[in-house]
Amino acid sequence: MSAAEGEKPVITVVYWPIRFRGNFLLYVLEEAKAKYKVITNFPEIKARTQKNSNGYPVFAVPILEIGSFRCSQMPACVLHLANLFKLTPSGGKENESRGLMMLLNCNDILSEITMNGGKYKMWTPEEFITFTETRLAKWMTILNDALMENPDNAKALEEKRPLYYFGKSVCYSDFGVLAVLDGLVDEFGMGDYIKQWKNLYTFYTQMSSRPSVVKLWGFQKKTKNYKWCGGQIQESIEKAVEVMQKTKVKGGTD
Repeated sequence: MSAAEGEKPVITVVYWPIRFRGNFLLYVLEEAKAKYKVITNFPEIKARTQKNSNGYPVFAVPILEIGSFRCSQMPACVLHLANLFKLTPSGGKENESRGLMMLLNCNDILSEITMNGGKYKMWTPEEFITFTETRLAKWMTILNDALMENPDNAKALEEKRPLYYFGKSVCYSDFGVLAVLDGLVDEFGMGDYIKQWKNLYTFYTQMSSRPSVVKLWGFQKKTKNYKWCGGQIQESIEKAVEVMQKTKVKGGTD
């Protein structure tokens, strides 16, 4: 997936060789059928975050580079791409603000799931189960309920049409929620947990079948699957999920 030299600047995404926050950018690029390249080489990632790197100063990945433009922070990168490829929420300024809120919600959810990247402690099974019953359940309820704030979705459910957060077409907010759900369902095996939110799970299965998503996953899931945040935090979650699957964990319903 590389951009050829030519009329348009090369789009480059710099990120670790995992899905996680990088996929928020890649979903938008794939949906837009954009040409891009991804840098996952550890020494090159380190070089691009150094103080003397060319371009606007950044702290960490993901980094988005388009010609002389350079930025980091996942929400900023996604918003830039969404504006570039017209994948922003429909419905006016209020939905633009809500769309950004949904993306920031997703970023917060990832931070909570990973204990802020595993910087302070790992999950114990007991603590993770409590988290799924409380804060994570509240987040999933918000994602589920926000879907039905779209006035088109009640009819879309009846007609078995795709659900979207805003209007009748996909936007970056939809892909942000997909990125979170893919981590929970595919990487952590929490599909039964997410099924407690019926509409949200329907949304997940619909988004999973989009051609752009199928294409990206077809590549990613054939390659080596590195674990989140150095591996330790993901391993602690996986152990907790094993215990959770033996226990009926309450979440939410529609």
